[in-house]
Formats: sequence, structure tokens, C-alpha cells
Amino acid sequence: MPEQNPNTRVTSFEKQGKLLILPFSGDSRKLARSLSNETSLKILEILGKKSMSAGDLSEALGIRLNTLKYNLDALEESGLISVQQVRWSRKGRKIKVYVTVDQLIVLVPGKKADPSSVLRVLNSCPASRGSKHKSQNNDILIG
Repeated sequence: MPEQNPNTRVTSFEKQGKLLILPFSGDSRKLARSLSNETSLKILEILGKKSMSAGDLSEALGIRLNTLKYNLDALEESGLISVQQVRWSRKGRKIKVYVTVDQLIVLVPGKKADPSSVLRVLNSCPASRGSKHKSQNNDILIG
């Protein structure tokens, strides 16, 4: 379980906070592998626009379902997508509907990913000055 920081609320990976701080490790390698895969990037692009089932994604991308399933599993394992809902087909088969996870991911080189130092750096960026994320919702995940 991640350590609790008095200035921020640290939540577990399953609860899907808004910021994932990930040191270089096995988890970050999975993430990098997913992001370097062209099919995975296409899946993320499509799911960023609307949630879809594996069958719909397979049809939209013109790829076989088993190839798509491999990529969906990798994206879900890396925390980039999640199952939004489960439906049932007329034949009684389980159909998962996937959606992208709304979260900022920061990869940190080094041994320790210190949330307060990462937030200091993010808050000092010109694009983040004056934005609402600084004080409203400090959900942080540490991988």
C-alpha cells in the first residue's frame, strides 16, 4: 500500500486517481510497451472519442479479434483503459465495453517517486499555472 502524504490523498491503483506517478520498473515497462505498439495507439485514439466493445473495435480497426484482445489486455494491465460496463449478448455472452482512463501519467527516473516533488515540478510548469488541478483534486497513484 502506498504511503499517505499529509498534503495529498494517495489512492490505490484500482481506484483510478487523476495522477499516476510511476518510477521506472516493470509497470513502467509495460506502459512503454503498450504506448510503442501502433495497434494500441489506434485503440487509445478510438476509445478517447467513445467507449466501445472489443467486437466494435475489431471492426473499426479491421483487425482480428484475438489480435485486438491481446492489445486490450496489455492496455488494461498498464492502466490506460478500463472496462466501463459489461453487457450480455443475445446468445448470453459477456461483452465488455472499454473506455480510456482519465489520468495523467508521470514516469520518474530514479529509485523513488516522491509525490510532493513531482507536484512541485508540475505546478511550476507554465501550462499548469492558474489551472484548477493544483488545489481541487490531488488524487495521486504511486505505482
